[in-house]
Amino acid sequence: MKFRQLEAVRAVASTGTTTHGAELIGLTQSAVSRSIKELEDELGMHIFNRRQGKMVLTPEGQIFFKEAEQVILGMERITNMTRDLRALQAGTLKIASMPALAYGMLPDAVAEFGQKYKRVKVSVEIKQRDELESAVANGQVDIGLATLPFQADGVDLEPLLSMSGVCVLPKKHPLTKKKKLKPEDFEGEPFISIDLGTLLRYRIDEIFGKHNITRDLRYEAESTALICHMVGSGMGVSIVHPFMAAAFSERLAIRPFEPKIEFDYALLFPHGQTRSLLTEEFSELIQIRSAAMQN
Repeated sequence: MKFRQLEAVRAVASTGTTTHGAELIGLTQSAVSRSIKELEDELGMHIFNRRQGKMVLTPEGQIFFKEAEQVILGMERITNMTRDLRALQAGTLKIASMPALAYGMLPDAVAEFGQKYKRVKVSVEIKQRDELESAVANGQVDIGLATLPFQADGVDLEPLLSMSGVCVLPKKHPLTKKKKLKPEDFEGEPFISIDLGTLLRYRIDEIFGKHNITRDLRYEAESTALICHMVGSGMGVSIVHPFMAAAFSERLAIRPFEPKIEFDYALLFPHGQTRSLLTEEFSELIQIRSAAMQN
């Protein structure tokens, strides 16, 4: 049984003649007649009877046609879906990101992607380093965004961009009068730290330690998003990823910090897996946006 034969049956059943059925599907009348006869021989039964110049489904043909039409509709759906996938107008894209990029760069990028590909479902998750490593390596997501260093088996890494950490201050804090802040500006200041054991905490503490600056370390938070909320509430000052600071810019004052704390970011992909067209398209979009930010 061939799909062409089922199409011929539907065309003739719809029009009542082999001539009109042939016109409907773009074949010759003889080709349609031959397809139906071959199918009837294969099935061992008549699908049509000729009655007053019309091709009419037999009772057995009616039962067969009802099932055949479901097959035809299913094949048409598959054809349409395949066409949409080639045109990047269908499918699902799963993204996971560490918080710094998830709150900063990612929302605008996903919004731009969604406007271009309106029928694509985009799933976005925020994950910490270990969770992100596992999700990417196991192929649970198509693409990940991470702060480097990031070394893991089963993950392919593509450098994205580098940015410097920034100071975040309450809007009316006295330090907002300065255009750039240095370690000595934080002497005695209530400072909101990220939890111990994180790379960001280590790098910040190392700088202030080298300059012998004593901060008031009464507050800690588990995420830089929470830090920004706390700074916005006037509880203290801090140093965070530039993307996170930008996400809270309406509530915070943001100033450059020296010496610079450089952050490197990268895209992550499951190792050795063929990337979907959607993944490639989103990756290119992120790369373009990243290049524009550094210019």
